[in-house]
Amino acid sequence: MIATLINSIYLNQGKASCTAPYGNLDFEQQPHPSSYWEIEGRAGFDVNKGYSFSGKNNAWMRNVSDWNGIRQQVRLQPNSNYILEAYVRTSPNVRDGYFGVRDTEQKVWSELKFGSLPQYTKLTLQFRTGNASNYNIFTGFWALGQDSWVQVDNYSLKGPSPNCPIE
Repeated sequence: MIATLINSIYLNQGKASCTAPYGNLDFEQQPHPSSYWEIEGRAGFDVNKGYSFSGKNNAWMRNVSDWNGIRQQVRLQPNSNYILEAYVRTSPNVRDGYFGVRDTEQKVWSELKFGSLPQYTKLTLQFRTGNASNYNIFTGFWALGQDSWVQVDNYSLKGPSPNCPIE
C-alpha cells in the first residue's frame, strides 16, 4: 500500500515547465519601459499610432547618426536550428540595416543585411546555435548623416524550446 501511495504521488506530480522563453515578440503587451526589449541608440515603441504591420504596436529606430536598434535576450537550445522572422520597413535612405542574432557579448552570431524597404517586408534568417544557451535577437541600422528610420513588428522565433527562461 505504501508503494502504491508513493507511485501515485510520483505520477501525479506536475513537471515544472516554462510557457515562453522570450516575450512580447509582437509588441502588443508593451509595458513602459519594456521589460523584454533593450534599446540601443535612439529607439522606442509606437503604441496605438497606426504604424504597425498588424495589431496596434511596433518598435522603431530613428536618428541621423550612429547605431540604433533593439534587442531581446532569449534562451535557446544549444546546437539547434532556428528560424527568426520579423516584418521590417524603412525610410528610403536606409542602406545599412541588420536583423539577426548575437551572442551574450553582443558579437554577431548570424545576421541579414537589409536596405530600403518602403513596405513592411518579412525578413527570415535561419541559424544554428552553438554550445551556448543565451543569445540576443536584434534589429537595427547605422544612420549615416541624415534623418532615417526603421520600424519592426511581429518577430517570430521557431525551433526547439528550452527547459527554462532566463532568470
